[in-house]
Amino acid sequence: MRDDDPIGVDERALDDAALEALAEAHARKAPAGLDARLIATAVAERRERRTRGALLRWRIGGVVAAALAITFGALLPRATRLADERGAQLAALAKENASLSDRIEAQGRTLAALRTSIESQAGVLRVLAGPTPRVATLEAKLDVRARGRVVDPTTGDTAVVLTGMDASMNGKVYELWAIRGSQPPEPAGLLTVAQDGTVLARVDAVPQPAQVTAFAVSIEPTGGSKSPTGPIVLVGAIAG
Repeated sequence: MRDDDPIGVDERALDDAALEALAEAHARKAPAGLDARLIATAVAERRERRTRGALLRWRIGGVVAAALAITFGALLPRATRLADERGAQLAALAKENASLSDRIEAQGRTLAALRTSIESQAGVLRVLAGPTPRVATLEAKLDVRARGRVVDPTTGDTAVVLTGMDASMNGKVYELWAIRGSQPPEPAGLLTVAQDGTVLARVDAVPQPAQVTAFAVSIEPTGGSKSPTGPIVLVGAIAG
């Protein structure tokens, strides 16, 4: 018999039946409910691992959220300040652009007025340079300080040069009339007065200019009239 023999018999001397009986005698059954406890323990450990993992993820998420909150909290005032500065810059640029547009528009109106004035002056010079001009020197009537001349060459082209006119007639306009002896005055054109009270204009050609004996200027409603309705402020006969 060997010293490490756990059952105290010589196994070689036992037959198969004896070995089987001996094995059954020494076999130990697992305690009742051990499998269930093992499964419950495994399930509990798995749940605990899941809980620890979820808790770890929650903590990591909280740390990340806190870091982002701190970062955004630090960046927000700067971003707000930059946005305000950019808004102020854009507002200043918009105001400057509006002012520049107004100046350009005003300059455009000034250029248009200068162009019109130059064209009128050129037309007046062409009339004055005619071969046989006929001139009517206009004298003021009523209490008007205006005066001027109307040049009517034989071609019928008419140029008007006046000074001392009123440039601030709201709703009114000066109108030129061609007079043929005792016949009713004929409209010969509307006159535009500059800010300095001068008129330098070339009006529409007068038909049959040789029959015109005088010119007159009256104050009429805006747009003019077919016959004089306002006071006659200037009148003069043609000489030559």
